[in-house]
Amino acid sequence: MVIATVSKAKDSAGSAVTAGDARQRILRATMLCFRTYGYEKSSMKLISARAGVSQTLLHYHFESKEKLFQAAIDDMANSLFATASAELSHGVSPRDGLTESAGLLYTLFIDNLDAVTFMVEFAAAANHNEFLRTAYVDYRDTQRRQFAEVLRTFAGENAPKGLIDESVRLVEIMLLGMSMQRPFVSDTSGFRADFDAVVRMLTSHLTEGLDSRRR
Repeated sequence: MVIATVSKAKDSAGSAVTAGDARQRILRATMLCFRTYGYEKSSMKLISARAGVSQTLLHYHFESKEKLFQAAIDDMANSLFATASAELSHGVSPRDGLTESAGLLYTLFIDNLDAVTFMVEFAAAANHNEFLRTAYVDYRDTQRRQFAEVLRTFAGENAPKGLIDESVRLVEIMLLGMSMQRPFVSDTSGFRADFDAVVRMLTSHLTEGLDSRRR
C-alpha cells in the first residue's frame, strides 16, 4: 500500500480533508460497493464516487484495486476484533468468560448483517479470483489466531494446544454456518436460542477438557 506522507489532500469537491478521514471514507465505500456489486464490478471509479473523493486521491492512498480491497478486509477484521477485545471482561471464570465472548461473537459476526453480507460475497468471489482467495485465507488464519487468543484468555496459558485448536475449529464451523443462515431468519429469538445451545455444548466440552487435565 502507498503510505500517505502529507496530512491533508483535496477531495473531489476541492475541499481539504485529512488523509486519515479520506482513507476511512474510501475503505467504507469499498466495503459498501463490495457488498452491493461484488469484487469484479466494484471499479476504482465507482468506489471513488461513493467515497466522494477524486480518483487521483484514491490512487494516492491505494495504488491498485487489489491493495485497496486487502486494506478494506484488514480494516474490517481489526475493527471487529478490537471491539471484541475492548468489551471482554477479565478475571472471570472460564465458563463465564467463554459465554460472554460467545455473545460478542454473535453480535459482531452473526447478527451484524453488514459483516455477514460482506463475508458471503467475499467467500463467493474468492472461488473465482486468486487474489481474493489468498486474501480470504489470510483473513481466516487471522480470525483463527484471534479466536485462540480469546480462548486462552479464559482457559489459561497452560491450556493444551490441541484442545484450543479443536475449540477454534468448532467455533469457526458454528460461526460460518449460522452467519450464512442469519440473513434468511425471521425468528431471531429462536435463532439466538439455538446459538446459545451450541455455545453451551462447546463451553462444556472445553471446560471438561481443562478439568480432566487438572485431575
